[in-house]
Amino acid sequence: MKKIMVVGIGNLIMQDDGAGVHVIKCLSEMDIPAEVELIDGGTYSYDLVDFFCQGDIIIVIDAMQAGGEPGTIYRAPLEQLGLQFDSAMTSVHDLGFVQAARHVNMLGHYPQILVYGIEPENLGLGLELSPEIAGKVPKMAELIKDDIDRLLEML
Repeated sequence: MKKIMVVGIGNLIMQDDGAGVHVIKCLSEMDIPAEVELIDGGTYSYDLVDFFCQGDIIIVIDAMQAGGEPGTIYRAPLEQLGLQFDSAMTSVHDLGFVQAARHVNMLGHYPQILVYGIEPENLGLGLELSPEIAGKVPKMAELIKDDIDRLLEML
Protein backbone atom coordinates (compact mmCIF):
# COMPACT_ATOMS: atom_id res chain seq x y z
CA MET A 1 0.00 0.00 0.00
CA LYS A 2 1.19 3.51 -0.76
CA LYS A 3 2.22 5.62 2.20
CA ILE A 4 0.36 8.91 2.77
CA MET A 5 2.07 11.61 4.78
CA VAL A 6 0.60 14.96 5.82
CA VAL A 7 3.30 17.53 6.63
CA GLY A 8 2.49 20.84 8.31
CA ILE A 9 5.18 23.46 7.92
CA GLY A 10 5.56 26.64 9.93
CA ASN A 11 7.09 28.57 12.76
CA LEU A 12 4.77 28.71 15.76
CA ILE A 13 6.37 31.90 17.12
CA MET A 14 5.74 33.81 13.88
CA GLN A 15 1.94 34.07 14.13
CA ASP A 16 0.28 32.95 10.86
CA ASP A 17 3.47 31.30 9.61
CA GLY A 18 2.58 28.48 12.02
CA ALA A 19 -0.73 27.72 10.27
CA GLY A 20 0.51 24.41 8.81
CA VAL A 21 1.50 23.13 12.25
CA HIS A 22 -1.84 24.25 13.71
CA VAL A 23 -3.68 22.30 10.99
CA ILE A 24 -1.63 19.18 11.87
CA LYS A 25 -2.66 19.59 15.52
CA CYS A 26 -6.30 19.89 14.44
CA LEU A 27 -6.01 16.79 12.23
CA SER A 28 -4.46 14.84 15.13
CA GLU A 29 -7.70 15.35 17.05
CA MET A 30 -9.77 13.95 14.18
CA ASP A 31 -10.44 10.38 13.11
CA ILE A 32 -7.48 10.02 10.73
CA PRO A 33 -6.69 6.43 9.69
CA ALA A 34 -3.61 4.96 11.38
CA GLU A 35 -1.87 4.35 8.04
CA VAL A 36 -1.71 8.11 7.43
CA GLU A 37 1.28 9.77 9.08
CA LEU A 38 0.81 13.32 10.42
CA ILE A 39 4.08 15.25 10.70
CA ASP A 40 4.84 18.55 12.38
CA GLY A 41 7.48 19.71 9.90
CA GLY A 42 8.03 22.92 11.86
CA THR A 43 10.83 25.00 10.41
CA TYR A 44 13.21 22.09 9.86
CA SER A 45 13.42 22.75 6.15
CA TYR A 46 16.15 20.25 5.35
CA ASP A 47 14.23 17.49 7.18
CA LEU A 48 11.53 17.91 4.53
CA VAL A 49 13.76 16.08 2.07
CA ASP A 50 13.85 13.07 4.42
CA PHE A 51 10.10 13.22 5.05
CA PHE A 52 9.31 13.52 1.34
CA CYS A 53 11.55 10.51 0.55
CA GLN A 54 9.47 8.35 2.90
CA GLY A 55 6.06 8.94 1.36
CA ASP A 56 4.30 8.06 -1.87
CA ILE A 57 1.60 10.70 -1.46
CA ILE A 58 2.49 13.86 0.45
CA ILE A 59 0.05 16.55 1.52
CA VAL A 60 1.92 19.74 2.44
CA ILE A 61 0.29 22.50 4.49
CA ASP A 62 1.97 25.89 4.76
CA ALA A 63 1.42 29.64 4.89
CA MET A 64 1.82 30.88 1.32
CA GLN A 65 2.08 34.46 0.18
CA ALA A 66 0.42 34.45 -3.23
CA GLY A 67 -1.29 37.83 -3.27
CA GLY A 68 -4.74 36.74 -2.15
CA GLU A 69 -6.80 38.05 0.73
CA PRO A 70 -5.67 36.84 4.18
CA GLY A 71 -7.30 33.48 4.86
CA THR A 72 -7.50 32.47 1.20
CA ILE A 73 -7.00 28.71 0.98
CA TYR A 74 -5.02 27.33 -1.94
CA ARG A 75 -5.10 23.67 -3.00
CA ALA A 76 -3.34 22.13 -5.98
CA PRO A 77 -0.96 19.35 -6.95
CA LEU A 78 2.56 20.77 -6.77
CA GLU A 79 3.16 20.37 -10.50
CA GLN A 80 0.04 22.42 -11.29
CA LEU A 81 1.08 25.40 -9.20
CA GLY A 82 3.56 26.44 -11.85
CA LEU A 83 6.08 27.38 -9.21
CA GLN A 84 9.66 27.97 -10.19
CA PHE A 85 12.25 26.77 -7.74
CA ASP A 86 13.22 30.37 -6.99
CA SER A 87 9.64 31.70 -7.07
CA ALA A 88 8.41 34.22 -4.52
CA MET A 89 5.26 32.11 -3.98
CA THR A 90 6.82 29.46 -1.80
CA SER A 91 7.24 28.72 1.84
CA VAL A 92 8.76 31.52 3.89
CA HIS A 93 11.47 29.15 5.16
CA ASP A 94 15.11 28.76 4.08
CA LEU A 95 14.48 25.65 2.01
CA GLY A 96 10.85 25.72 0.98
CA PHE A 97 8.84 22.63 0.19
CA VAL A 98 9.20 23.29 -3.55
CA GLN A 99 12.97 23.11 -3.28
CA ALA A 100 12.72 20.07 -0.98
CA ALA A 101 10.58 18.32 -3.61
CA ARG A 102 13.20 19.13 -6.24
CA HIS A 103 15.94 17.62 -4.05
CA VAL A 104 13.83 14.49 -3.53
CA ASN A 105 13.39 14.17 -7.30
CA MET A 106 17.15 14.47 -7.75
CA LEU A 107 17.46 11.53 -5.35
CA GLY A 108 15.23 9.48 -7.68
CA HIS A 109 12.00 9.59 -5.65
CA TYR A 110 8.87 11.11 -7.16
CA PRO A 111 6.05 11.32 -4.61
CA GLN A 112 2.70 12.77 -5.55
CA ILE A 113 2.53 16.11 -3.71
CA LEU A 114 -0.70 17.94 -2.96
CA VAL A 115 -0.25 21.44 -1.57
CA TYR A 116 -2.55 23.29 0.78
CA GLY A 117 -1.60 26.88 1.43
CA ILE A 118 -3.22 29.68 3.33
CA GLU A 119 -2.59 33.36 2.75
CA PRO A 120 -1.23 34.77 6.02
CA GLU A 121 -2.35 38.02 7.59
CA ASN A 122 0.39 38.54 10.18
CA LEU A 123 3.93 37.14 10.18
CA GLY A 124 5.23 39.09 13.17
CA LEU A 125 6.44 37.63 16.44
CA GLY A 126 3.66 36.06 18.43
CA LEU A 127 2.26 32.69 19.42
CA GLU A 128 -1.32 33.23 18.30
CA LEU A 129 -2.71 32.96 14.79
CA SER A 130 -4.60 36.01 13.58
CA PRO A 131 -8.38 35.53 14.03
CA GLU A 132 -8.93 35.19 10.26
CA ILE A 133 -6.38 32.39 9.93
CA ALA A 134 -7.36 30.65 13.18
CA GLY A 135 -10.93 30.51 11.89
CA LYS A 136 -9.77 28.71 8.73
CA VAL A 137 -7.75 25.96 10.48
CA PRO A 138 -10.74 23.61 11.09
CA LYS A 139 -11.96 24.13 7.50
CA MET A 140 -8.50 23.27 6.12
CA ALA A 141 -8.36 20.18 8.34
CA GLU A 142 -11.78 19.02 7.04
CA LEU A 143 -10.73 19.58 3.41
CA ILE A 144 -7.54 17.60 3.99
CA LYS A 145 -9.43 14.79 5.75
CA ASP A 146 -11.76 14.60 2.73
CA ASP A 147 -8.72 14.29 0.45
CA ILE A 148 -7.23 11.58 2.69
CA ASP A 149 -10.49 9.62 2.60
CA ARG A 150 -10.64 9.91 -1.21
CA LEU A 151 -7.02 8.88 -1.61
CA LEU A 152 -7.45 5.84 0.63
CA GLU A 153 -10.48 4.73 -1.40
CA MET A 154 -8.36 4.88 -4.57
CA LEU A 155 -5.45 2.87 -3.14
